[in-house]
Amino acid sequence: MKKQLIILSFSIITISLLGCLVQQNGTYTKTQLKTKSDKVIVTGTVYDTDKNNRTLPGAAIKSTDTTFLTSTDKNGKYHIELSPGKHILRATYIGYRLNSTKPINLVKGDSIILDFFLKDAKQHTTN
Repeated sequence: MKKQLIILSFSIITISLLGCLVQQNGTYTKTQLKTKSDKVIVTGTVYDTDKNNRTLPGAAIKSTDTTFLTSTDKNGKYHIELSPGKHILRATYIGYRLNSTKPINLVKGDSIILDFFLKDAKQHTTN
């Protein structure tokens, strides 16, 4: 069990570091709800936009102002609790481009559904 946790931690750190090296691209959607919690609850799904919006299990989700990160479950869904304040959330997955939100001001009691749509890193964009 301990060995599996070490391997999982290493995988998540590797995904996070690789995500910082790839070009940011993709989109996200945000829906805001209210709860009575002192924390801000962010949930959502990470999708592959190039494969008919299939979900991406094992994608890493992180707020740029914390060291804590989480990963999506086998259905591509994640759940993270954050403190109120401004946050930039990032989704990364091996072989896909990093996707970040713009700064989001999270208020005590917010519950946000934030879905990420990642693009394959191999595809080239023309501007």
